[in-house]
Amino acid sequence: MTMSPRAFMAGSIRTHEGVLSMRPEDNGNWFSAARYKAGLPQKRNMGTLVGSKYGVTAYALANFTGDNDIQPWEMAALTFDKAVDIAEHIYVKAPRFDMLLPSRCTLSIIDKGWGSGPGQATKLLQRLIGVNAVDGKVGPATAAAYAAWHNRLGEEEAARRWAAERIRFDTKLATNEGPNDPDRIFLKGWNNRTNSFLPDTSWWRSAA
Repeated sequence: MTMSPRAFMAGSIRTHEGVLSMRPEDNGNWFSAARYKAGLPQKRNMGTLVGSKYGVTAYALANFTGDNDIQPWEMAALTFDKAVDIAEHIYVKAPRFDMLLPSRCTLSIIDKGWGSGPGQATKLLQRLIGVNAVDGKVGPATAAAYAAWHNRLGEEEAARRWAAERIRFDTKLATNEGPNDPDRIFLKGWNNRTNSFLPDTSWWRSAA
């Protein structure tokens, strides 16, 4: 039986996320209340450098708490258990990833939602499996199409194809501003994280 999404998120946070990050080149470490209220993504050098902790951005913390003016001290005070609560609520239940067929491939989809946002991860999945309406929302049609695609390929091949899609997206993201794109410094880490969820890894065996 595949591990639960909550257990997966807790383990992923322990393995892949640091404690408090204040790196100014990371978009997720900035928070602008005006951009948040307007529904716009956070951008480096806009608003306040509040940091991120256990992989939780200020945007995610604001969504979870309802506080639309996150301050650095609030991020610094975030506990591990609350980070797991945020991960489960915002990145599993709210985007309805729990409707998807339980598998190790699905856990990697959830992880991509954690890194790039559930909507973006869902769009990548919908394009990969050939869903007609690429709307970034998991519903019965997407869940059924994913189950059919997954079962046709088998869990291991599905995981490999999903990993390739993750890497394709991340490579484009890290190079779309040219050779000096600030995101280039993160690409190797992103790819390593994606590859850590592939068959034949220690994680793959432990997550069964």
